[in-house]
Amino acid sequence: MIGKIALAAVLAPTALFAHWSNTTGGNGDSVDKGKYACALISNGSISTQIDNLGVQRQKKYVSFTPQVAWEGRRYGAPKDALISHGYFDTAFSVDGKVQDKPVKWSQTLDNKSAFSENTVEYPDATVKTVAFVPAGHDMLVVKKVITPKKEGAVKFDFIYKFAPQTRFKERERVSTVNKIIEPNRATFEYVAIGMKAYKGMISIMSDFPSAPSFPDGDTAVLASEAKASPASPIEINYFVSFNDNYGKPDYKAADSAAKAFVLANGYDKIFAEHKNAWAKYWQGSHINIPDKEIEKTYYTGLYHQRCNSTKWSLPVGVFAGSHWDGRFFGWDEAFNSMAFATSGKFEHSRKVSDFRTSRIWKATYWVNKDGKKRSSGARFVWESTEEGDEAAPFGFWMEHIFHMSNMVMATWGHYLYSNDVDFLKKNYELMVESCLYYVKNRLYNIDGKLKVGYCTDLERMGEAKLNPFMTSCGIIYSLEKTAQAADILGVDKDLAKQFRETAAKLRQSLPNDGEKYVPYEGSKDYSIGSVGGFYPYPVLDPNNQLAKKAVYDFHKNIDKGGNMYEMGKGVNAWYAGWMSSALVNFNDRENPAQLLAGAAKEVGSFYDTYEINEPANKVQKCPWFSTGSGNFVYALNQMLARCTEDGKIYVCTSVPDSWNDIDFNLPCYGGLWLKADIKDGRLASAELYARGKGKNGAERTVVIPSRFVDTSRILAKWVKNGDFIEIKAESGKKFYK
Repeated sequence: MIGKIALAAVLAPTALFAHWSNTTGGNGDSVDKGKYACALISNGSISTQIDNLGVQRQKKYVSFTPQVAWEGRRYGAPKDALISHGYFDTAFSVDGKVQDKPVKWSQTLDNKSAFSENTVEYPDATVKTVAFVPAGHDMLVVKKVITPKKEGAVKFDFIYKFAPQTRFKERERVSTVNKIIEPNRATFEYVAIGMKAYKGMISIMSDFPSAPSFPDGDTAVLASEAKASPASPIEINYFVSFNDNYGKPDYKAADSAAKAFVLANGYDKIFAEHKNAWAKYWQGSHINIPDKEIEKTYYTGLYHQRCNSTKWSLPVGVFAGSHWDGRFFGWDEAFNSMAFATSGKFEHSRKVSDFRTSRIWKATYWVNKDGKKRSSGARFVWESTEEGDEAAPFGFWMEHIFHMSNMVMATWGHYLYSNDVDFLKKNYELMVESCLYYVKNRLYNIDGKLKVGYCTDLERMGEAKLNPFMTSCGIIYSLEKTAQAADILGVDKDLAKQFRETAAKLRQSLPNDGEKYVPYEGSKDYSIGSVGGFYPYPVLDPNNQLAKKAVYDFHKNIDKGGNMYEMGKGVNAWYAGWMSSALVNFNDRENPAQLLAGAAKEVGSFYDTYEINEPANKVQKCPWFSTGSGNFVYALNQMLARCTEDGKIYVCTSVPDSWNDIDFNLPCYGGLWLKADIKDGRLASAELYARGKGKNGAERTVVIPSRFVDTSRILAKWVKNGDFIEIKAESGKKFYK
């Protein structure tokens, strides 16, 4: 069965590229605990997971149990956890024989069209499941096809459990106030007293004759019964809709509209609409490289990023009771934003900046009693709710200050790739207020030098570090890029001058031991913060020997600091992507691919990245960890097409010598795109063109390893510089034949 499914995936027209779908399987109901963590399906609002049997049994997968999470619906303080909106299971029999012992199973996650497909064989029947969360709808859709091995009577129950757990025994926060039975439908009406006073309805519907019931206060069942045979299976489509008063004051009318939508469209139209929405997401960029394990991880990463893109911003994950409950880290958001920006998904990469700008008034109140603008700056909370309020538990992590630099980085990065001046104008004050916070609150003259005061840098190093390197680089970056933004917008000439002067003084005090930059003054730690001057904050020149030695010294000792926490012995996907993104600045042809290949070996069954996944060392944390997939995607994009602000585009300057067949279409600075195709080690075609806010006629220097280039085919001015050919290209004009 598994072999046939895999073969079909290869031959199917929609799966011409292996990265579009990933399949796993097993015998009985057993899974590979070192890799399996369900299939994530999400539209950025409703997020859930499907297990290996095509249901949501309440088993723990490292950090979570499968259930429906709805972004924005929270219990409230403390922790502001997302409210679980239930989970489903099934029960069935054939000719009175209960089928609860699977023989074998397979499961495919289709990244292209965002659905999970399961085939489970039982002693007397096979059940096929297709599940997806429709794009643009607060709904879960589940198709069940039951095929008995011989003709017989099939009874099939779809069971939906809505029993949110409360952390307060003395009173319930969520309660069902009404249970409604209609033909082929069962509806919970509930009240939840949390971050908001939520009132809502969860409706479970079927397009097959089904008897609805509520056997207890927490459970709804749709029971079906029919004759079936191998030639005539039973096909039942279930639709679970979610509606409340958070943004929809008349939730009852919204529930009625959802039911009408299902009746009017049915499974096929809803699925087709969903597929079309995802097809639009995938338009534009693509990559094709020889290492298919890296490629699969990359495409699952981009799928994962879209799953996590909420209408507010980009959380680490949308899980109830796990992954920080969908809260928004200004730090992590930026890494996900840059994965989108460097893939040309500008609708999503801008969300971080737009969200933070919309909540800036709360951030100014943190440091100014009147919340005045252009006064003491803005300090944003560490773990934000949708409303912009602090949801982090107390701890030394609340003394981070580099997350404002990441907000600046996400803003400037989106602008560089999109060339959207209106976006920059809208979010310029976010950059300014972040810088003012640093200048007015965090910089001190110590021993004749301007330094960053005590704060928490990367958590692995502990609390209260003086003048930490990465935080300092972030502030330098923020000041300099905000000054550049002021120049572009023609505003704040004096403020831009002040910011540049302050950044120059901070550059002079970056901590070092005489040979290399170090994580903080007097540090003996090995920290990935040592590469922070190249990523996430490109403020250093690759020819700076202190900087280069810092990068390669950490790389040499990365096993001593390859995870966010002091656990494990490997390098997680987040840090592998981060390290690779620094190394590409040196046109390193060996280490970036090795790091990404190593990370691809530690992914889950569907090539999903974990926060840490070292089962051999008994260390696993957070499957489907978006900061890991974000950095992975960004790093590979940089290996293929890395842009610098001096007008250069480095094409495949950091790919291994063994990579001889590469093609890609990726965005570049200024709203430009580069499409290139390398076959058998030679550049077959290359095109620089404008899209969106970009303009043809823009000049760029395309830098590409000479081993790829037939110089007789260059149609523009060029020079050879060491191992590279530098071509003076103009967007919209052919430069290579």
